[in-house]
This record gives sequence, structure tokens and C-alpha cells, in this order.
Amino acid sequence: MDQLRAVVADDDPELLAIVASTVEHFGAHVTTAVSGDDLLDKLAHEGPFDFVVTDVAMPWMTGLQVLHSSQTAGHAIPVVVITALRDPKVFAQAASLGDHAILLLKPFTQEQLYTALQTVLKDLDGKLTSPPVAERA
Repeated sequence: MDQLRAVVADDDPELLAIVASTVEHFGAHVTTAVSGDDLLDKLAHEGPFDFVVTDVAMPWMTGLQVLHSSQTAGHAIPVVVITALRDPKVFAQAASLGDHAILLLKPFTQEQLYTALQTVLKDLDGKLTSPPVAERA
């Protein structure tokens, strides 16, 4: 299988860089987005992507709103949703994305991110490479 393509979205530049770097270390080519509208634009114009890692709380649209819109348009994609929010509504919205979605609560380690990616990508032929040394994201 060709190299996996991912889009990573977060409005926190430091966390975006850490998550994007971690996903790259796992063997995926990464495109980044800094807001909900940027994520929507990347999905629409630079896809298809094999998976998404997105924060929930971002300007303009949340990561969950973007992914629900994508699914409604017939473009379901494996996703790791990251958030510091502990709101049951967020949990339910993430769960409604289906079997290829997982919610990862901040703070998390690189190893926890890797495990989440392996879980949502288990049906793809390609495998991510071994995780680097675990650090807090």
C-alpha cells in the first residue's frame, strides 16, 4: 500500500506540531489544518485522506461538525478526535461518527495516539510504523 495520507487539525500551534510530527513518525504523510474551516477545505480540495486527527474545539466549526458534514456528504473517514472537554455531548457526538472513530482525551501520550490510530485503521492494508518513545502531547 502507498504511504498513508492524514490531515491533522488543531488551533493550538504547539499541539498541532507535536501531533503532526508524531503521525509523521508513524509513517503517514501529514497535511495540517488550523481551524474547522481549514479542515473542511483540506478535506474537500486536498483529499482523499486515509484518516483524520482533529481537535474538537476550533474556530468557525468544530472538528466534529466538519466530520459529520463529511459523513453526510458520503465521505466517511477514520478519525481520532482529541479533546480536553469532558462533556457527555462531545462523547456522544464522537461516538456517532461510527466504528472508525475514537475519542482521545487530552493530555495523552504518543503511545496512546499510536494505539488510537491502530484501532481506527485496523481495516486498512497498510500498517503504521512502530511508535517513537512515549511523550506527553
